[in-house]
Amino acid sequence: MRAQDAGIDLVAYDPKGHVVLLAEAKSRGGTSAQWASGLRRNLLAHGALPSARYFLIATPEHIYLWRQEFWQQEGATYNEAAPDFIIDATRELKPYFEKFHQRPSEIGPEEFELLVSSWLNNVAWSGEEPRNEDSSFGWLKESGLAESLRDARVEMRPG
Repeated sequence: MRAQDAGIDLVAYDPKGHVVLLAEAKSRGGTSAQWASGLRRNLLAHGALPSARYFLIATPEHIYLWRQEFWQQEGATYNEAAPDFIIDATRELKPYFEKFHQRPSEIGPEEFELLVSSWLNNVAWSGEEPRNEDSSFGWLKESGLAESLRDARVEMRPG
């Protein structure tokens, strides 16, 4: 399946061109793990999405991450699995909100997609483990996302 047919906000490709991450950026507040799980289930069940090792939903308040097996199989059913990681986006994305001169509560959808794309590209191309004493960067290593995104190409709204 081609990612450009997916209707997803962001897709990350490894250096060999394989999809490693599908990501949605939603600029809304007041989200929960249950909301994110339902959104993911709907996107997987109704969207034409390529297989990916990771699925991420970012909001200004939280980043929800799932490690996935290759779930795109004929006749598959999609449940509302809880995220494997829930990260405080107010801390994780703070430098990007500052760089873009935006407030989390006021950022628009397109600006937030660009912000998340910038963050993912930084993870992919930094060449080193992210460091920030006040942040939860350990989850990037623990989840394997940092390694999987190394040298990845991140595309916004592919197609």
